[in-house]
Amino acid sequence: MKIKNWLSHLETSIPEEAKGYTVSMYSIALEGWRRGLTLKFINENRRKSELRYSLASQEREHRFVVSRGDFTSLSTLKICRDKHTTKEYLLKAGVPTPEGRVFKKEVPDEEILSYARSLDFPLVIKPSDGTGGAGVIANIKNETEFKNALSYVKYDLGFSEVIVEKFFKGIDHRVYVVGDKVMGAIIRIPANVVGDGKSTIQQLIKINNSERDKNPALFRRLIKIDKELLDMLAEKDYKLDSIPKEGERVFLKSKANISSGGDSVDVTDELTDEIKNITIQAVAAIPGLKHSGVDIIVDKENNTATIIEINTQASINSHLFPMEGVSRDIPKEIIDLYFPETKANYNKDGQLYYFDFQHMFEAFQNGYAEEYTIPPMPTGNITTTRFIVEGKIQNVAYEVWVRNQAKKLKLHGYVKNLLNGTTSIVVSGNTENIDEFRKKINSAASKRAVVSNVKELSRTSPVKIGFEILAQGTKNNEKSSKTSLQTGQTLQEGYFPVKIDDVRIRRKRVSK
Repeated sequence: MKIKNWLSHLETSIPEEAKGYTVSMYSIALEGWRRGLTLKFINENRRKSELRYSLASQEREHRFVVSRGDFTSLSTLKICRDKHTTKEYLLKAGVPTPEGRVFKKEVPDEEILSYARSLDFPLVIKPSDGTGGAGVIANIKNETEFKNALSYVKYDLGFSEVIVEKFFKGIDHRVYVVGDKVMGAIIRIPANVVGDGKSTIQQLIKINNSERDKNPALFRRLIKIDKELLDMLAEKDYKLDSIPKEGERVFLKSKANISSGGDSVDVTDELTDEIKNITIQAVAAIPGLKHSGVDIIVDKENNTATIIEINTQASINSHLFPMEGVSRDIPKEIIDLYFPETKANYNKDGQLYYFDFQHMFEAFQNGYAEEYTIPPMPTGNITTTRFIVEGKIQNVAYEVWVRNQAKKLKLHGYVKNLLNGTTSIVVSGNTENIDEFRKKINSAASKRAVVSNVKELSRTSPVKIGFEILAQGTKNNEKSSKTSLQTGQTLQEGYFPVKIDDVRIRRKRVSK
């Protein structure tokens, strides 16, 4: 069994529309919003995971994209986007980074090959301005492999400038540094299953995929049974119906790509102080850089490491939701850095709320809004409860009546008809208003509804602001079939009982 320990205040607070690549952006925005900061999204026709957003207190405002905030200036960003310039700053600060050289577009291939021979193999070739690992080819063992790799990066992928550098043997780590502290470190391992002594490999894959689909960061990024997987099993004399021993880990793919079923494993506590200091020094070596992702290769045997890349816009998804190990609260550290005066507002144990993402993104996609300010999180004497209502209450517009009562009392939550004929109602808000709502559903109903019994249950999970009518079978953090944004008018009226303020509506759609 793979052991994971996620953050309870985030685990059930990521709506379906914000799962996957968007988790990084949403989780940081959510942390700031929960502390009472004003959260605004800006429409610049970006893809969902890279929407720009701002957080503001009464004194100041900071803008972000993914995990990068405006403490990272344009000049700092320019340094980090150029791998050769980054390398120069690292070497100047005495931070270990592979020996190498950048080659401009006009440099002939033969000159690049000559330099490669002088370094000796194995080598790495990569674009000087690539991101996300695009075009990086490592562990090139000989001249023939180097020629093929050079041709692929320059001519097939179209990168005009390349870097050739020594290959450093070790394990790839993705580290996140805030200030002078390492806040998280993960490694990625290829798709795998761990035997229980009873289940077949195919059954274990199904179990693993079920767990991956529950992981907000790995949502729908499942292990696929394909030729590569079957060939990998055959090499080990295994088939899909083979039963691994209890505790035996069987690797199913050769590459550690998360998108093809790879796992993220938190190893923060396994890094030595010496390795952590190297990553901290790397961030400090770049002028103006206060927090960043750092890609390193660690040689555990010799307790050494070398810096591969500085990523100012690094995803923190895997740090928040590793498949194995402890979740690291990087959003907290980032908000602490930008808004230190809000540290006292960090409350992961009280009643928590999260905000709708679907309406805002649809508004941007359809060109209805330039900006979208999320309504503030409810505060004060808050109570949350769940009611199960029995009687003649389905197909008589009872859920509409419930929603109207919630609107009048400024309560948040949802109402949903259940398959057994009852209706589930979750409400959260001011305690006095909850008391009033309780009286209403026990003593009154819509004209055609007849309530025979009301049960009250405790509720501790986070609640989405607003009040929805959910379709049967829909979870409260999934898309509701009855809340899809259709027009600019819907946006202006708001997602009640929440009134969307400070929304700037365009008369024409934002050009794509």
